[in-house]
Amino acid sequence: MANRWALLVAVEKPLHPERGSAAYAEADAKAWAEALVSAGVPKNQQFHLTNAYATKAAVESRLRRLKKLIKKGDELFLFWIGPGFTEESCGFLNCWDTLPDDAPATAIGAVELLASLEATKAGQVACFLAASGLAHEELASHFEQSPKAVGLLASEADEEALTAPAIKHGVWSQLVAEAFAGHARKAVTGGMMTALSLQRFLEDELPRRLRKYFEGNVRQTPVLFGRQNAGTVLAQFANVPDGSDAVLDAGRLRRLVFRSESTTRVRDLTNFRKTFTVPDTASPSNRKFVQRIATDDIRAELNRVFEECREQFGYKRKDLELTVGQDGTGTIRTPDFEFTLFVDLVTDEPSQIVWRREVGQFADADFIRSAEFQGGVGSQFDQLVFEFAKPVDVTEFIDRVEDTAPAGLKLKVGGEGKSCDITLTGFAGTVSVKRHAVVVRGRTGSGTGLLDLFLQVLSKFGSLGESLALLPTR
Repeated sequence: MANRWALLVAVEKPLHPERGSAAYAEADAKAWAEALVSAGVPKNQQFHLTNAYATKAAVESRLRRLKKLIKKGDELFLFWIGPGFTEESCGFLNCWDTLPDDAPATAIGAVELLASLEATKAGQVACFLAASGLAHEELASHFEQSPKAVGLLASEADEEALTAPAIKHGVWSQLVAEAFAGHARKAVTGGMMTALSLQRFLEDELPRRLRKYFEGNVRQTPVLFGRQNAGTVLAQFANVPDGSDAVLDAGRLRRLVFRSESTTRVRDLTNFRKTFTVPDTASPSNRKFVQRIATDDIRAELNRVFEECREQFGYKRKDLELTVGQDGTGTIRTPDFEFTLFVDLVTDEPSQIVWRREVGQFADADFIRSAEFQGGVGSQFDQLVFEFAKPVDVTEFIDRVEDTAPAGLKLKVGGEGKSCDITLTGFAGTVSVKRHAVVVRGRTGSGTGLLDLFLQVLSKFGSLGESLALLPTR
């Protein structure tokens, strides 16, 4: 049986505080340590380094020790909370004794640390980082190439990992501890908590906790790197309800959204001036230009949806969070769902803009069928999209459907077998299956019709979502 090991590092009050600090880091590390016991990591297989014990020499010593102890197939966790920094595009984690005038040489390189963990014989490596100032591009690239590591970060690179004096913990850190302790039902599917199901729980619950502890428009976005390894099982629980009958099964799929798209001309944007040139290519610079000048139009559309949500669902102002980014995106978070707006150039017609509207992050599957949702926001969409946690083998799925040949179901296959379209007698619309997603297309204004079509397809030959998620990847 595989052993589980953990390295926990907390740098709350470094020797040189001008390098940064991390409030409640030690308390967070203690909470993680206790929760890990519930997740099958005994205390004698946990290495704790906090404050003055979290020197660079001590971290390197524990890494060498772990490399000797870990056997083939064991499982390894890293929990690190403390300040970090980036120099020459490389991220570093401050140790307790990091020197201000020689920081890179006396800190731990983030990617170097990850590489050391992956160099052990562990079959899987799960990393949890609540560290500010790290270069996310570097981390994303490393995790994307890793065959066995997955990383969960407390926030985006330009955001703070917020701490709440009311609970004397980091908000994200406390949620992670609750999940590992088995106190987060939404993080568990089929008795198992995977990196993906935990991430979806964090994305769903963190905004609610932030609204509880802070006033104003605070923002913290949890990040998952290494999605190819997102199925990594972090913990198994025997007594946590798994919600396996739910349509919105976070452990089975990466996300579910209702979607619609429309196009307009670039020159019709409010901030487009006569002196501007209409793009003739969808280059990165042209995309950034259009996304920048579209900010006011995005804000206007979000304000419209904001008022629509208040009127239709009875939300109060403090229940809603509206955010406009500089990258052509805007978001409205509500207690029941999240509305997102994306603006980008049309690739093959760069004088046009595509407006993609999505609703997802549903708190309750039953909300989709509510009259309020279907009569308002939900009536604006003509696609229902299920994105997979991992790419699936569509050709094998096609073979299974053709072997089963359910009555009333028609299958149209792409020439190379990389996609297929399903139609069903009695239902208007199609279900398209691709390596990364299932897309249900129908008439605008019938969200339940899209969902019913998908469920009817499921009934023809079992759980499509589950079957696809279990198919071999390529």
